[in-house]
Amino acid sequence: MRPQELLDLTGMVAIVTGGGGGGTESPFRIDRAYVERIYSMNVFAPWRLCQLTTPHMEKAGYGSIVNISSMSSINHSPGIAIYASTKAALNHMSANLAHDFGPMGIRINCVGPGATRTAALAGVMTPEIEARMLSHTPIHRLGEVSDIAQAVLFFASPMSPWISGQTLMVNGGGVQTLD
Repeated sequence: MRPQELLDLTGMVAIVTGGGGGGTESPFRIDRAYVERIYSMNVFAPWRLCQLTTPHMEKAGYGSIVNISSMSSINHSPGIAIYASTKAALNHMSANLAHDFGPMGIRINCVGPGATRTAALAGVMTPEIEARMLSHTPIHRLGEVSDIAQAVLFFASPMSPWISGQTLMVNGGGVQTLD
Protein backbone atom coordinates (compact mmCIF):
# COMPACT_ATOMS: atom_id res chain seq x y z
CA MET A 1 0.00 0.00 0.00
CA ARG A 2 1.30 3.47 -0.88
CA PRO A 3 1.16 6.26 1.79
CA GLN A 4 -1.40 8.26 -0.19
CA GLU A 5 -3.73 5.23 -0.16
CA LEU A 6 -3.45 5.04 3.62
CA LEU A 7 -4.60 8.64 3.91
CA ASP A 8 -7.72 7.86 1.86
CA LEU A 9 -9.26 5.34 4.26
CA THR A 10 -13.02 5.04 4.14
CA GLY A 11 -13.39 2.48 6.93
CA MET A 12 -14.98 2.92 10.31
CA VAL A 13 -12.40 4.27 12.75
CA ALA A 14 -12.70 5.81 16.21
CA ILE A 15 -9.68 7.49 17.79
CA VAL A 16 -9.86 8.39 21.45
CA THR A 17 -7.50 10.69 23.34
CA GLY A 18 -7.66 12.02 26.91
CA GLY A 19 -5.86 14.39 29.20
CA GLY A 20 -4.13 15.07 32.48
CA GLY A 21 -0.65 14.17 33.59
CA GLY A 22 2.29 16.52 33.57
CA GLY A 23 4.00 15.26 36.70
CA THR A 24 2.28 17.78 38.95
CA GLU A 25 -0.02 15.54 41.00
CA SER A 26 0.64 15.53 44.72
CA PRO A 27 -0.98 12.56 46.44
CA PHE A 28 -1.35 14.84 49.47
CA ARG A 29 -3.08 17.73 47.68
CA ILE A 30 -5.30 16.23 44.96
CA ASP A 31 -8.93 15.70 45.82
CA ARG A 32 -11.53 13.20 44.76
CA ALA A 33 -12.98 15.58 42.16
CA TYR A 34 -9.62 15.65 40.36
CA VAL A 35 -9.38 11.85 40.41
CA GLU A 36 -12.92 11.51 39.10
CA ARG A 37 -12.26 14.07 36.34
CA ILE A 38 -9.11 12.30 35.11
CA TYR A 39 -10.77 8.85 35.22
CA SER A 40 -13.81 10.28 33.46
CA MET A 41 -11.66 11.68 30.67
CA ASN A 42 -9.20 8.79 30.24
CA VAL A 43 -11.26 5.69 31.05
CA PHE A 44 -14.99 6.39 31.10
CA ALA A 45 -15.07 8.55 27.93
CA PRO A 46 -13.28 5.93 25.79
CA TRP A 47 -15.54 3.21 27.23
CA ARG A 48 -18.62 5.28 26.39
CA LEU A 49 -17.35 6.00 22.88
CA CYS A 50 -16.97 2.25 22.39
CA GLN A 51 -20.59 1.79 23.41
CA LEU A 52 -21.70 4.42 20.93
CA THR A 53 -19.57 3.38 17.95
CA THR A 54 -19.47 -0.41 18.06
CA PRO A 55 -23.10 -0.91 16.98
CA HIS A 56 -22.34 1.03 13.79
CA MET A 57 -19.09 -0.84 13.26
CA GLU A 58 -20.80 -4.17 13.87
CA LYS A 59 -23.46 -3.29 11.31
CA ALA A 60 -20.70 -2.45 8.80
CA GLY A 61 -18.95 -5.72 9.64
CA TYR A 62 -15.67 -4.10 10.61
CA GLY A 63 -14.08 -1.23 12.50
CA SER A 64 -11.01 -0.09 14.36
CA ILE A 65 -10.83 1.76 17.66
CA VAL A 66 -7.52 3.36 18.59
CA ASN A 67 -7.17 4.66 22.13
CA ILE A 68 -4.37 7.06 23.01
CA SER A 69 -2.60 5.78 26.09
CA SER A 70 0.76 6.94 27.44
CA MET A 71 4.22 5.72 28.38
CA SER A 72 3.10 6.73 31.86
CA SER A 73 0.94 3.60 31.92
CA ILE A 74 4.09 1.49 32.34
CA ASN A 75 6.57 4.00 33.84
CA HIS A 76 7.05 4.68 37.53
CA SER A 77 7.39 8.40 38.24
CA PRO A 78 6.51 10.81 41.04
CA GLY A 79 3.60 13.18 40.69
CA ILE A 80 1.66 11.18 38.14
CA ALA A 81 -0.05 8.29 39.97
CA ILE A 82 -3.65 9.11 39.03
CA TYR A 83 -2.95 9.95 35.39
CA ALA A 84 -0.71 6.90 34.96
CA SER A 85 -3.28 4.60 36.54
CA THR A 86 -5.97 5.84 34.14
CA LYS A 87 -3.77 5.07 31.16
CA ALA A 88 -2.90 1.62 32.56
CA ALA A 89 -6.64 1.02 33.00
CA LEU A 90 -7.22 2.11 29.40
CA ASN A 91 -4.62 -0.39 28.14
CA HIS A 92 -6.17 -3.21 30.15
CA MET A 93 -9.74 -2.28 29.23
CA SER A 94 -8.82 -2.21 25.54
CA ALA A 95 -7.08 -5.59 25.74
CA ASN A 96 -10.17 -7.11 27.33
CA LEU A 97 -12.62 -5.39 24.97
CA ALA A 98 -10.74 -6.98 22.07
CA HIS A 99 -12.36 -10.26 23.17
CA ASP A 100 -15.82 -8.68 23.13
CA PHE A 101 -15.39 -6.79 19.87
CA GLY A 102 -13.40 -9.34 17.86
CA PRO A 103 -16.39 -11.54 16.99
CA MET A 104 -18.06 -8.41 15.56
CA GLY A 105 -15.11 -7.74 13.25
CA ILE A 106 -13.94 -4.79 15.33
CA ARG A 107 -10.33 -4.29 16.41
CA ILE A 108 -9.28 -2.16 19.39
CA ASN A 109 -5.74 -1.09 20.20
CA CYS A 110 -3.82 1.61 22.06
CA VAL A 111 -0.94 3.83 21.09
CA GLY A 112 1.24 4.88 24.03
CA PRO A 113 3.22 8.00 23.19
CA GLY A 114 6.51 8.67 24.88
CA ALA A 115 7.77 12.23 25.30
CA THR A 116 6.29 13.99 22.29
CA ARG A 117 6.75 17.64 21.38
CA THR A 118 3.35 19.06 22.24
CA ALA A 119 2.16 22.16 24.08
CA ALA A 120 1.50 19.98 27.14
CA LEU A 121 5.09 18.73 27.24
CA ALA A 122 6.45 22.23 26.62
CA GLY A 123 4.66 23.34 29.79
CA VAL A 124 6.81 21.08 31.99
CA MET A 125 9.95 20.64 29.91
CA THR A 126 13.27 22.10 31.01
CA PRO A 127 16.63 21.64 29.30
CA GLU A 128 17.67 19.40 32.20
CA ILE A 129 14.60 17.17 31.90
CA GLU A 130 15.03 16.91 28.13
CA ALA A 131 18.70 15.94 28.54
CA ARG A 132 17.74 13.18 31.02
CA MET A 133 15.00 11.90 28.71
CA LEU A 134 17.32 11.82 25.73
CA SER A 135 19.99 9.98 27.71
CA HIS A 136 17.52 7.08 28.02
CA THR A 137 16.25 7.23 24.43
CA PRO A 138 18.20 5.15 21.87
CA ILE A 139 16.75 7.17 18.98
CA HIS A 140 18.21 10.35 20.42
CA ARG A 141 15.29 12.74 19.92
CA LEU A 142 11.90 13.46 21.37
CA GLY A 143 8.84 12.32 19.49
CA GLU A 144 6.93 14.43 17.03
CA VAL A 145 3.15 14.43 16.66
CA SER A 146 3.63 12.82 13.24
CA ASP A 147 5.35 9.83 14.91
CA ILE A 148 2.22 9.20 16.96
CA ALA A 149 -0.10 9.84 14.01
CA GLN A 150 1.70 7.21 11.93
CA ALA A 151 1.26 4.59 14.67
CA VAL A 152 -2.44 5.45 14.90
CA LEU A 153 -2.72 5.24 11.12
CA PHE A 154 -1.15 1.77 11.21
CA PHE A 155 -3.75 0.51 13.71
CA ALA A 156 -6.61 2.21 11.87
CA SER A 157 -5.59 0.96 8.45
CA PRO A 158 -5.99 -2.37 6.67
CA MET A 159 -2.26 -2.95 7.31
CA SER A 160 -3.08 -4.37 10.76
CA PRO A 161 -6.03 -6.71 10.16
CA TRP A 162 -4.99 -9.31 12.72
CA ILE A 163 -3.86 -6.99 15.51
CA SER A 164 -6.23 -6.28 18.37
CA GLY A 165 -5.95 -5.78 22.11
CA GLN A 166 -2.41 -4.41 21.86
CA THR A 167 -0.64 -1.33 23.19
CA LEU A 168 2.17 0.00 21.02
CA MET A 169 4.61 2.25 22.85
CA VAL A 170 5.95 4.91 20.49
CA ASN A 171 8.96 6.16 22.39
CA GLY A 172 12.16 6.04 20.37
CA GLY A 173 13.07 2.79 22.11
CA GLY A 174 13.46 4.42 25.49
CA VAL A 175 11.78 5.33 28.73
CA GLN A 176 11.16 9.03 29.22
CA THR A 177 10.06 10.24 32.66
CA LEU A 178 9.71 13.68 34.18
CA ASP A 179 11.75 12.94 37.31
